[in-house]
Order: sequence, then structure tokens, then C-alpha cells
Amino acid sequence: MKTTADHTEVRELVDRLLEDDHQLIFRMKGYSMYPCLRPGDKGIVEKCAPIALRPGDIIVFYQQERLVAHRLIKRTETGFLTKGDHTTFYDAAVPADQLVGKLVSFDRGGKHFSTDSTAMRRIARFALKAGSLFTRLNRFRSLFIRLRMRIQAYRSSAARYSNDFKKNFRLASRDVKGLFAVNAGIAVLQGILPFAVIVLVKLLVDLLSTVAGQATMPAHFAWLLVLTGLAFLLSSVFVELKSWYGEKLAQGVARSVYARLHHRHVALELSHYENPAELDKMHRAVQEASFRPLKLLNEVQHLLKAIAASLFLVGIFISIRWYLVAILIVATLPGILLKVRFARRYHLLKDKQSPLERKMAYFNRVLTGFPFAKEMKLFGFATYFLKRFRSLQQDVFKGKLDLRRSELSWNIGAQLFAVVLIFGTLALVAHWMVGGLLSIGTVVLFFFAFQRGYSVLNDLFRSMANLLEDTIFMNDLRAFVEVDSSADTDDKTDLVATSASFSLQHSIRVENVSFRYANSKRDALQSVSLTIPAGQTIAVVGANGSGKTTLIKLLCGFYLPDSGAIYYDSASTRDLGRATICNHLSAVFQDFALYNVTAGENIALGAIQQAYSIEKVQQAAREAGIADLLENLPAGYATILGNQFTGGEELSIGQWQKLAIARAFYRDAPLLLMDEPSSALDAISEQQIIDSLKSLAHRKTALIISHRLSTVKWADRILVFDEGRVVEEGTHHELMLHNGHYATLYRQASRSFEK
Repeated sequence: MKTTADHTEVRELVDRLLEDDHQLIFRMKGYSMYPCLRPGDKGIVEKCAPIALRPGDIIVFYQQERLVAHRLIKRTETGFLTKGDHTTFYDAAVPADQLVGKLVSFDRGGKHFSTDSTAMRRIARFALKAGSLFTRLNRFRSLFIRLRMRIQAYRSSAARYSNDFKKNFRLASRDVKGLFAVNAGIAVLQGILPFAVIVLVKLLVDLLSTVAGQATMPAHFAWLLVLTGLAFLLSSVFVELKSWYGEKLAQGVARSVYARLHHRHVALELSHYENPAELDKMHRAVQEASFRPLKLLNEVQHLLKAIAASLFLVGIFISIRWYLVAILIVATLPGILLKVRFARRYHLLKDKQSPLERKMAYFNRVLTGFPFAKEMKLFGFATYFLKRFRSLQQDVFKGKLDLRRSELSWNIGAQLFAVVLIFGTLALVAHWMVGGLLSIGTVVLFFFAFQRGYSVLNDLFRSMANLLEDTIFMNDLRAFVEVDSSADTDDKTDLVATSASFSLQHSIRVENVSFRYANSKRDALQSVSLTIPAGQTIAVVGANGSGKTTLIKLLCGFYLPDSGAIYYDSASTRDLGRATICNHLSAVFQDFALYNVTAGENIALGAIQQAYSIEKVQQAAREAGIADLLENLPAGYATILGNQFTGGEELSIGQWQKLAIARAFYRDAPLLLMDEPSSALDAISEQQIIDSLKSLAHRKTALIISHRLSTVKWADRILVFDEGRVVEEGTHHELMLHNGHYATLYRQASRSFEK
């Protein structure tokens, strides 16, 4: 029994309670008094004078900041000699002042037992008189119990792996059941045919040995020869069929798994992409998706093939010597057990190395990706990232090589064991043949069957071990693609439109909203309250990190507030859900994306669910100030943009931003959110965007974030953010008269522009 609080305080409390004639109840831990006392028993202790204690009593005392309940062997001049029933050694001498009291009774499984009962006194006398024998009996019983618990643990693990395998198999074969059945049937026939050939060859050899020296051949010799040739032909045919149907299966699995993987990524909440632990899970899932499902199905086929061959093999060996099968199994077993053991270790290593592999992938993208090429050449930091990549690569490779080295040494030992056993058996069979116990054909059958049998049984057990490995690794993929999206995060933002209807006839209300990102230690928004009347243009300004972009994310429904609520008219974002909200707004984000598709498609992505309209595309391009550029491209709006594909036309970053704005204008939504819409634009282009926004303002509600205060001073109202709070609000004129935070920012910006 270990004390869980401070030792001194616990001891003082125990002494004080016992001196007041209270009973104390302690929960037992450990097996030192097993089976008399077991972990979980509740022992009741009373204060007792040392003179009243008798040998055989169970006493409670302090020992190295623990409370120990052991049996009293005898009293000594300075204290007590004690021992656990389950131990072979005596405790260190227990001074009298370390005594707490005597165990008078204990509760176990709802039953009450007194230590002074006849049965307990008999156990005490037996423990004193035959202590060593009692200890050995207890240890044997404990060993048996631990063995039973170990078996139960293995059974539990086997049941868990079996359940995981069934789920993973259903995931991998969901859309290719027919193709898998055909491949499995071919695999079974491929497993049987080689042994059928061996049996036919054995029959031919026996027949030839009996007719040696005769002038004519028996009539059935021709039939045996034809059957043998047909078996050889079928083996070749099945190889070709397996190749054809195997390719069809591979394509079907790839289509099915990637469809689910992509659907899952599309359905992910934004928080997953900002959480390193979730990114590690995604990384492992994407890695396994490329090959693991098909590998699992192929291993099932190999297993079925090996089972069919093994059953045929058993029949062959029964006709020779049945116990030869046992020798084969014993020869292959060590290698298979090692495979299972190292499969688990490889999965643990994979989990451990996932963050490192993700960093490697990022550094590789930096070294090979175009977005980083200009700065890398200008600043010459390629060597820095090369060192970072190679350092991580060294750590990852070293971990894998160390594990592989350990596996190699063990596998060599297992193979040595198998070779000695197999060739010893071959020597025994040769001895039987010399002694006339076996015919030549039987010996030929044995040699072929034993050689093939070792391979077959090895394949059988290896397939089982590989299935275990595939099941362990594929759990990562299944856990990713089959988790209910609504349970992804605490946000619980829905992925489809809800029954609540979106309306923006009156206003957007942000009521006492606070929000903190999962991996952050500070609030991005703190008790923010504001109202955006429908049809008005609201500007949000402030320093970097003041919470402006976070407000946009919450308005889009990407996140839900930690406290407070956001309402579109009378419906909250929690009730509406992300999908419903996003269907009724349009936005330009600060980190807008570049899509290497045609110019027209780039704009039409803003409302891709609607029928493509070239007139709407051209109108949006004109409002964004990019129509002239796009119309003069080689194929006009049908020109592919970007440099990823042949024939693509690259744009400047400012032109890409105009394209993103055109995409937002293309969607005719009642709410327009713009996060730094002119950050990459020149002054003329910026004014063009402002004019377009002004013309749109009378029929839309708009929220614009900008560091360029000149861009937003025309807004109906300006909100000034600082450290996650709204510190000022009003028109440009009102805020300048107020001469506060906004006025300071505006004057600083004006002076910078003049300089």
C-alpha cells in the first residue's frame, strides 16, 4: 500500500485517527501477501499494543514511506520480524515506533472476512510452520494466474486484431468484391496445381520403375502424361490470368481508396490543417493509402493460396509419414514469430517518425518547389535546408536501419534452425529409402513436397504475419477515412446544410465572442461584440495579430466561438453550420490560392455548382480589373494559367490577386468578406477595386480587412482591433476627430506614403 499524499502529513493523520479509536480502511496493492490479501482488497486496521500481537497476525507498519501489510513472524527486542506470504525473504527489522496497527478484517468482492476467523488462523499457522513450502505454492499459483492472464491478454489482442482486420478488409474490398473473388479463386488453384504436378510426377516415376525392361507401356501411361502436361499448361495460363485480373483489382482499389481519401480531406474542418498531431495522422493515412489496401487484399489471396496448398500438402505427407508436417511447422515457426514481433516494432517506429518524415517532406518541397526558388537563389540558403533535410534523413534512416539490423540477426538464426531441421529430415528419408521402406517415386514425391512444403508453410505463416502488419498499419488509414466528420473537433461545425435557414435582412451580430486556437496560449479574440447592419460596408483595421482574420474565419463558420455567439439575423452560426453559411457568402482571403486551370475556370470556381456562364465570368473579370489581360491571352479565358503544365501562362502575384477577387465577385452572394484584397495591387489597381466595391456596396453587406487605411476610409463604419478586442469604431471622420488609435495609425501611414 503506497501513500498518495505527502508522507509526513499522511502519517500524522493516520496516527491521530487511530489514537482516537477510529478504524482506517486501506486499499491493498501488490502481491506480497497473495493469496491471503489481493490487490483491490479493502483492509480494516485498528490500533493495537505491541504486547497484544501474536505471531501469524497481519500487521501494518511504515517502511520507506510506504504502508506495508505483512505477517508477523515474531517479536524482537527492538521491534518485529515480518514477511510477506508470497515472498522468500524477511523484511528489514521493523522498529516498534513504525507500527501502525493490526489488520482485523478485509472486504473482497462484496464479502467480509475477519482475520481472527478459524480459516484465517489456520492459514496463519500454516504460513508460520511451512513458510517456504507455502511461499513456493503461492508462487506456483501466482505463476499459473499470470500465465492465465497472459493467455487472456493474447486472446483479447487476437480478438482486437481480428475485428480490425475485418473492418480493414471491408474498406479495401468494398467496391471490388467481384474482382477480389476472381483473383482469390485463381490464387487457390495456383496453390493446388504445383502439388498436383508433383503427385502426377510421382505416379509417372513409379510406373516407369515397374515397367523397366518391358517392351510395351501400359495404356494409362499416356493419360498420366497428358494430365501432367495439362497441369503444366494450366499453371502458365493461371499466371497470365492472375496478371490481368490483378491489374484490374489494383486499379479498382486505387479508385475506391483515393475517392474516400479525397472525400475525407474535402470534409475536414479547418482546425485539422492547423494542428500538428492531426497533420501527422493525415501524413500516415496518405502514405498508407498508396499501397496498403491493395497489399492487404493481395496478402489475403496469398493466404488462401497457402491454405489450399497446405491442405493438399497434408494429404501428401499423410500418405508418407504424418509427423513430417509437424517438422515443417516447427521449422517455419520461429521466422513467423519474429515477423509478428517486428511488425509491431515497425509500427511503433512509424508513429515515432511521422513528425520527422513530415518535416523532411516540407524541406524537400522547399528545395524543389518553384515558390521558394527565387529567394533561395537570391539569399543562397539552399545549403541550410539541405543540411536540415539530410540531418532528418539521417535520423529517420538510422532508426529504420537499427531495427532492420536487429531483425536481420534474429532471422539468420531462425533460418539456420530451419535448415538444420529440414536437412536432418532429408537424411532420415534417405535412410528409409536405403532400408527399402520407401519406393523411389515416394522419395521423389517427398523431396519435391518437402521442398515445396517448406515454402508453402513459410508463405502461410508469413501471410498471416503480413496480414497482422497490414492490419496494424491500415488502422491509420481507416481511422482517418471512416471517422464521422461531425466528431472531428469540438467545433462540431456541420458539413452539409442544416434545417436552419440563412437570412441577412437585418444584421450580423457578434455577441461577447472569445476564441483561442487549439495550439495557442493566448486568446485571438476577447469578448468581442459588434453589429454589422445589412447592406453596409464595414472596414476592420489594426496591427498584425489583432484578431481581424480570426473574425473572418468565425463569420465563415470555419470555427465556433469558445464563448459568446455570432448571429445572422436570428440564427447563430452554431445552428446554421459551415456549409449553410458558406453557401451565402463570398470571400477573398489574404492567403488566396493559385489554381493551374483555365482563366475562365479560375473565376467560375467561385460558384462551381452553377452552370458555367461566360458572361458572368467576363463581368466579374471587369469588376476586378483583369478583363483586358485575360482577353488578350493566347486562348483568352480558355488559357491555362500557371507554369505547372505545358502551354500555361504565368501571372504576377498582383494579377493572381485580381483573379481571386474576380472569383469572389462571380458568386452573387449577399455577404462579401475581403481579407487584405489589395495587398499585392498597385495604386491604380487598388482604386479600381475600391470603385467596384463601392458600386457593389448598395446591394451587398461587405466586411473588408486592410492595412491600407486609404482603401477603407470610405466605408460606412470602421472597427479598430487591438489584441483581440474592438477598441474604437466609427466613420473615418469620427475616428480622426476622436484622435485615438485609428488616427495615430492613419497619420503614420500617411507620413510613410509621403516619404
